[in-house]
Amino acid sequence: MRLRRLSTALAAAALVLLAGCTTIPSSGDVQVGLTDLEQSEQTYQFNPNGPTAGASQEDLVRAFLRAGSSSAEDYSVAREFLTPDYAKQWDPRAGVLVYEGARPYTASGDGLGVLEIDATAKVSADGTMLPVEPGPKIQLRFEFERIDNEWRIASAPSGIVLDSSTFSTIWSPFQLYFIGPDSTLVPETRWFLKRTALATEIVGALIAGPSELLRDSVHTAFPSGTTLVGSSVPIVDGRAQIDLSNEMLNAGPQDIEQVRQQLKNSLQYIDEVRGFDLLASGTPIREGSSASPEVRVPGEATNPAVISGGRFGTVVSGEFREMEGFAQGIAALHPTAVTLAPDEHAAAVQNASGISLTDANGTALLDARPGLVAPSFDIFGYVWTAQTDAPQVLAAYAPDGTAIAVAAPWLKGRSVIGIRVSPEGSRIAALVAEDGRSAVYLAGIVRDDAGVPLRTSPEANVVMWADGHPIDFDWIGTLRIGTLTKADSVAAITAGGPGYFAVEQGSVPGGLSLSGGGVRAQLRVLGENGGLFSQLTSAWQRSKGDIQLLAKRG
Repeated sequence: MRLRRLSTALAAAALVLLAGCTTIPSSGDVQVGLTDLEQSEQTYQFNPNGPTAGASQEDLVRAFLRAGSSSAEDYSVAREFLTPDYAKQWDPRAGVLVYEGARPYTASGDGLGVLEIDATAKVSADGTMLPVEPGPKIQLRFEFERIDNEWRIASAPSGIVLDSSTFSTIWSPFQLYFIGPDSTLVPETRWFLKRTALATEIVGALIAGPSELLRDSVHTAFPSGTTLVGSSVPIVDGRAQIDLSNEMLNAGPQDIEQVRQQLKNSLQYIDEVRGFDLLASGTPIREGSSASPEVRVPGEATNPAVISGGRFGTVVSGEFREMEGFAQGIAALHPTAVTLAPDEHAAAVQNASGISLTDANGTALLDARPGLVAPSFDIFGYVWTAQTDAPQVLAAYAPDGTAIAVAAPWLKGRSVIGIRVSPEGSRIAALVAEDGRSAVYLAGIVRDDAGVPLRTSPEANVVMWADGHPIDFDWIGTLRIGTLTKADSVAAITAGGPGYFAVEQGSVPGGLSLSGGGVRAQLRVLGENGGLFSQLTSAWQRSKGDIQLLAKRG
């Protein structure tokens, strides 16, 4: 049955929000999917068995869950385990619940049974993955009836339930790209079944738009009401034929160009697709002359920025190089935290006086309030911070020093250690201490057309859990997040983020701070005795000493 095993690292992953025991729950609005796809064309085919004669209730439940590995003919094998009436009601597309470990079963009366699982991930109907908070096992409740003297399931959780190995064999994460302020492309990770209908599903998801969390922060450029002609995307000689309804004829040149950029970036990792043709009711849509939306994705490694020997600079191949210009005055400010602007033309500096902006024009105090978290610098030039005792109102400072109060109601009453704006500026993450663990919350940033922040989304999702008390965290590119936490007297590093399993990355003695540096290869940790650590394969190596401070970028 099982085609391959999940790697040890991935098997240690954790993800998903869950509530209740009789259904697989989800939050927010459910996106309407494409319901007439041929689901038998999975890249990896599982061939589960149907019910066997005389099977017990427990055997029936376990075999039913295994049958969820095959979507052939609308999960026809899985439906064989259900009563005729319930087989018509059961909805396998309600989501996927991913689990690890043993699954104890308890009979609860002649027609009832409960299966307990260690849930690690929940994928909603639109492919959004969220983490399950570590804790007690989840109870799945089943009801049974006799049909022709054989037990059949009369009630079960909606959706399918898969072990992590099977799930990662037949599902994969893909990035959908939507349009943010200033025509910025913003990625959102979604999970899809590996099958030949993948291009159709991705195009359908782009048309449907971003998830509920980012609905007010980014948008899709496809005109409202757009649908796929024929409800599928055929691939001919490696080119996806994307035929859209007449609503596309009402789109302007800039919208059409943005649609092309969404498609180009979202379809690029489908092996069979080497290009695409865009049509409206069979008529080719010509490429416009408008400028393409800018893709603000860190693509090159950036050297860590540090203070060493009383000077501010970067570490290149283990050697310190002092930065010129305004940066030469940073160390004299005696900072406790430094964040460079994305273009490196300015820095936000935190010290005993508060948070200041320093650039070629000098240094100006932005925020002198007590109890501020370390600053974050976004691509629109705003410096963000918050007070630990009132984090529900964030402060964003414009390049001219103007303060903007940004509502973040989801942070009220939480113990916030830090905040970080994502590299493309449409999302904000917060590291929070919760019941002896570390949680990373993610919300959307709502801006006007000029990039001025207005508010955050009213709710936030926990996109990552890590063991231990939180110390520090940072974005690793636009997709992942790294955390530094104190667990069992060591500083542990965990990498995860929105739509990804969290994976432990080892530990660093006396870890004090962490910097993502733009891409995963540049993850750095400041450890004890001024040691700068970088990851080499599965171990952390001390690459430089005499480091007083490790700065962040953005």
